[in-house]
Order: sequence, then structure tokens, then C-alpha cells
Amino acid sequence: MKLCVIGGTGARSAFLTKSLVKNARSIRVDHIVLLDNDPRKLRTYGSIAKEIAARLDPELKFTVTSDPVAALTDVDYIITTIRAGGDEGRLFDERTCMELGVLGQETTGGGGFAMAIRSIPTLIYYCNLAKKLAKPGHLIFNFTNPSGIITQAMRQQGFDNVYGICDAPSGFIKQLEEILEVPDGALDVECYGLNHLSWFRNARLQGKDIQKELLADPRVYKYSEMRLFTKEMAQLNDGCMLNEYLYFYYCREKSLSMIRKAEHPRGEMIYLINRELEEQLDKLEFPRDFEKGFALYMQAYGKRENAYFSVESGANREKVWVPPTVEEFLSQPDEGGYAAVALRFIHAITDGTPCRMILSVPNQGAIDGLADDDVVEITCDITREGAKPVKIGKISSFQLLQIQRIKFFERSTIRAILENDREAAVQGLYMHPLVNDLQIAEKLVDTFFTRYERFIHMSNS
Repeated sequence: MKLCVIGGTGARSAFLTKSLVKNARSIRVDHIVLLDNDPRKLRTYGSIAKEIAARLDPELKFTVTSDPVAALTDVDYIITTIRAGGDEGRLFDERTCMELGVLGQETTGGGGFAMAIRSIPTLIYYCNLAKKLAKPGHLIFNFTNPSGIITQAMRQQGFDNVYGICDAPSGFIKQLEEILEVPDGALDVECYGLNHLSWFRNARLQGKDIQKELLADPRVYKYSEMRLFTKEMAQLNDGCMLNEYLYFYYCREKSLSMIRKAEHPRGEMIYLINRELEEQLDKLEFPRDFEKGFALYMQAYGKRENAYFSVESGANREKVWVPPTVEEFLSQPDEGGYAAVALRFIHAITDGTPCRMILSVPNQGAIDGLADDDVVEITCDITREGAKPVKIGKISSFQLLQIQRIKFFERSTIRAILENDREAAVQGLYMHPLVNDLQIAEKLVDTFFTRYERFIHMSNS
């Protein structure tokens, strides 16, 4: 079987490669392809990925290419992790939003809207290409941000083989398991909401309800992403634990204030770290300088990882990520990430071993008050038949109204992009809590529709 990663040579390529190669044989994959259209990244990140793959499994066919036809022909599984417009697009979006006094975070609000303009048409192109070239019944796992909007858009376009994946929920549950000192997978937690707007309830360990115990544990507010919140915030949310991205909604003014004080906002920080790394990698000769390139890559990754949410909150993660050596990296167990979510799904449907995981899928009656075709982020039971969201039922008006408001934004954004509908774009952005101003919404739409006109035309051609 063949697996392709669209946008495969980038900031996470080493971790992605390790996860895929270590698990390839168990899911009957004998050919992995990293597809990218950036020659620089193909030469640098791609070369690092190829060497990692060769050291882990020299017999596995591992290809790095810029040819989408070759990459997608006869493919069984696809992971999408593209950044159309590159880091430069993210930097422009962030600055545009901040100049208008709103958050420029790239997965929601004004920044998410701009990224969706670039991402949706690009992924429609690749999904259509895969429909022609890939094997019948192929599956697509979308990690491209804004993941919820992208998955909703692809499903609305008839690509019902697309599943949204995000490593934030599973990463949070792993943090809780580390706090409790229990094995990976021991903690059962229900997640529901939208991507980057979700809640966690009914935490159970060996059949025992430990939700209240976790909410009362001070370690949860120190060693997990609940460090961004308080016990009082959890109680306001019906005693649920919170996805870290809810911080932008509940602490919007604090976020803006902290970002303005920072030397570099998150997008600018990532841009500068990546530019420095790529300039350093350009000077190396691969595969000869693999060890040096790997060390530089890991140092840059550590800067990004350890600064996660620090600019917006003013607090660093308690657990510092230390760059590994090549030997440590190759020998350490796979830490997971978004590739692991896709791999667990593939395991379940191929081996028939049921499991639970968090995906973005159509609601299908799982959460009361939402349409069946509303894509939600939710705990799913995975079997050979696919993914079935767990029944959440009725939730509080406080949570439901937040979900409905963002779902209106998502659907309006999709209509705006696919139909070149500025009015829908303005309505969606105005309704979003991180914009919530008609004049600002109009300015954002004018700026981003002009800047990314070629993507709008791409989706209407």
C-alpha cells in the first residue's frame, strides 16, 4: 500500500517521517511519498527526512517529490499538511489583523479566515486530482489549518472520505496521563465541540469517573494546557476541561495586550526561526551534512515548541522540550502527533481492532442543536465501518451558542471563498467573537480578498 503526505517537507517533517516509517509495516504500507512544491524544502527538510527513513527502515520505499501525479497515483492514504502562501502569508495575515486591533492567530478569526482562502482552493485541487489518480476507497486525513473549516469545505464539496485531524486534543490527554502516571491510552475522555473550540468531559480511569478529581488537581493547571485557565473557568463550562485555543476567546484582551508587549508575535517568531534555519540548511551538503542539519533542525523545533502559547499568555510550558541527538531520536518511541491519529484510524479499519480517537467528522446527531452535516471535533468510535461520533446529546446554552456562532463563521467563510461572496465573508467575520465589528470585518475582507485574489479565482475556475 502507498501513503502520501501533501506538504510533507516542512517544520514537522522529521517527526512525521519517524512516525510513518516506524508504523508503516504494521498498516501494510510499503511506499511513503512526501509531496511538496517548494524546491528549497525538498532539498533540505526532504533530505533530512530521507536519511531518517533510510536509517529506520532501509527496505521501505521512501520518496520525496514535487510531482503530484506521481505522488497520488495508486495511493491508498493521504495526509494533507500544506501551507499555501508559506510563512510569508501567515506573517502578512497576522500583521494585517494586529493593525486593526484584532488577533491574527492563524486557525481562527481574521487569521483563520485568510488562511482558509489559501487552503480551501488548494486542497480542492488536490482532492480532485486524487479522485482521478488514487485507488478507489482511498482515505484523506486533513491536518491543514484551519482544520475544521477545511474539513467542512471538503465534505460540502462531496469528498466524504476526508477526516479532520488535530494533535491538540490527543496531546492534552497525553499530558493528563503523564500527570496521573498511567500508560498511554489508559485515560478515557469525551471531547466535543469544533476544532480549536472544544471541551473535555467524563474523564474515566479503569471505569472510575475522575473528572472532578482532575479539575481539583493543581498539577493539571501547571503541567497541562489547562495552565492557561483557572478552576473557575472550568466551572463556567459545566465542569469541563478546555481546549487551549479557548484561551483566545476567554482572554482576548489579555492575549492582545501580551502580544503587543512581545518582541515578536507568534507568526513573526515562527517566520524568523524558520528563515534562520533554512538559511543555515542551505549552506549544507546532504546527505553528507545530515548530522549537522539534524541538530540545527531540532534546535529550531525546540524554540518553536517551548514558546508555544508563551507570547499570548506570558507563561512558558513547565515541561521543557530538549532537542535529542540523532541516536536518541531514532531509538525513542514514537511520540505520536497528528500522524499517529491517522495511523490509529488506519489500524482500526484494517485490523478490525476498535478504538476511540478524536476527529473532525459530520455531527450526525451527536450534539443536539447542530445540523447532521456540521463538521464537529468529537470523540469517535473507530471500526472497520469507519468513524462514528459518540453521543453527546444536550449541552449547555453557554457552550452551544459558542459552537453555533463559530459554525456560522465557518460556513460563511466557505461560501465566501467558493462563490466569491464578499457579503458572506463580512457576515462571517462580523459574527466571529475575535472580530465582532462590522467595519473591521469589511476591512479584513477587502484586504484579504485583494491579497489572495488568485486563490479566489482558483476556486471559481
